[in-house]
Amino acid sequence: MEESSTRKPPDGGWGWMVVFGAALINMVNQSLFANYGLIFGEYIKSISGGHATGITLVMALSVVVTNFAGLIVGPLLKILDIRTFTFIGVGCVGTGMIISSFGTAIWHIVIGYSIFTGFGLGLLASGTFLVINEYFTEKKSTAVGISMAGTAIGQMTMPIFIGMLLRKYEYSGTTLILGLMSYTGVIGAMFFKPILCCKKWEPDHAPVENEKKKPIEDDKANNIAISTTPKPEEEKLLTPNGANKPLGRKKSVSKMLQNHIESNYKDSAIEMANSQFQLKLEEKKDSFFRKVAKALGLNLLKDPVYVHIVVGLGLIYVSTVSFGAFFPIFLQDEADLTMLQTTTTMTSLSSADVLGRVTASEVFRRLKLGNRTTFMIGATLLAILRSVEVQMPSYLYLAIVGFIVGYFRAIAVINQNLVISEYISKDQLPSAVGLNMVTKAILTLTIGQCLGLLKDLWNYRICIHALNTITLVVIVSWCIEIFIRRMRASKKSEKANII
Repeated sequence: MEESSTRKPPDGGWGWMVVFGAALINMVNQSLFANYGLIFGEYIKSISGGHATGITLVMALSVVVTNFAGLIVGPLLKILDIRTFTFIGVGCVGTGMIISSFGTAIWHIVIGYSIFTGFGLGLLASGTFLVINEYFTEKKSTAVGISMAGTAIGQMTMPIFIGMLLRKYEYSGTTLILGLMSYTGVIGAMFFKPILCCKKWEPDHAPVENEKKKPIEDDKANNIAISTTPKPEEEKLLTPNGANKPLGRKKSVSKMLQNHIESNYKDSAIEMANSQFQLKLEEKKDSFFRKVAKALGLNLLKDPVYVHIVVGLGLIYVSTVSFGAFFPIFLQDEADLTMLQTTTTMTSLSSADVLGRVTASEVFRRLKLGNRTTFMIGATLLAILRSVEVQMPSYLYLAIVGFIVGYFRAIAVINQNLVISEYISKDQLPSAVGLNMVTKAILTLTIGQCLGLLKDLWNYRICIHALNTITLVVIVSWCIEIFIRRMRASKKSEKANII
């Protein structure tokens, strides 16, 4: 990670192979999260006496572990390269699924899926984004969109495959096969570094450094020449009684200059030693918790703009996840659709999601809109269209509007991490992404549970409208913040011009 900071991303080239690798990882790993209910639902109910509480427990713990894994992303990437980091993530996902395949009690699946698989999915969510960030600048949104299309493709194709496995091999065989399949993400991670004949890109600042070396050396030579050549006034002062003694004068001049240089050197050396000693004392004074805070990047929480962005992203994430849980039930219970019509509507939404992840980011990039602006446009239209959809009177209208909803959902999902990378510097990005994941976990456990209580009081239609209201409130809040920042910036520029 440190080496890459001195290089200029190629914005293409081998980077597209990195995108392919990330898409493959997402397709065989991240898609497992979307199919959790299909894989584990019936089996967990059977081993928990027919109660659904076990399903929600395993899912909730998985979400918490996945998002809290973001806390150690920054520290891990300081000691590991991105490919090794991804290998660990893939290994955790596969191992967790295999452990779950032998589970005969809820706590077995908690250890396997919630802890191991959840932790691995958290590492992969950060790793696949950060590696693309290393290879792309202008085309970053397009690259992220294509890589995340792998998740959407997995969400479309995996249910059919999982259904076939469950019919033939039941729960144990299915989870074992899926665990082994997830290990194929290692192939995708192999592309995270150029291999065989492909070369890495050249350091961006190398030519500049070479150009600067000569003037610096020349300056040093000039300084030495000037400092060792005494002025006429100095010659008179150094010559005793003004006598004209060339040999004695040269010796006295050189001796005086030598003593002068040595004394200055000693003084500077003592000052440097004292300053280093003071720094060491200050480092020792730092408490353990302060060192941990620095390692985890908690200093970012002092930035109110960053906190505002992260909280907004977390609330919209809760809105998106909750809609995904409520919408299929709404279609069957309140819209009175059959199972075939429900799955067709969901497929329509997912297919548009894939299309949006591949094309929308490129469209907005060519329009030269920032990532945060793009996200705000997508989230606003998504909220409005979801409220329109739940008011549709028939299956046909629901499927058509669902297709449009899927397209704008892709825009909101793609730009979540891009909004952070646009504001935060590259060296702080791993910690910033990790803190964003932790915020999403906290908000999911708090706001998400409140939304469940809201459903008990009213119906799914009201809950979906509430989700959309949360999204719109975040967008309005962001608009106010951007307006205030621009006003302050304009006032500062005006004061600078007056001065």
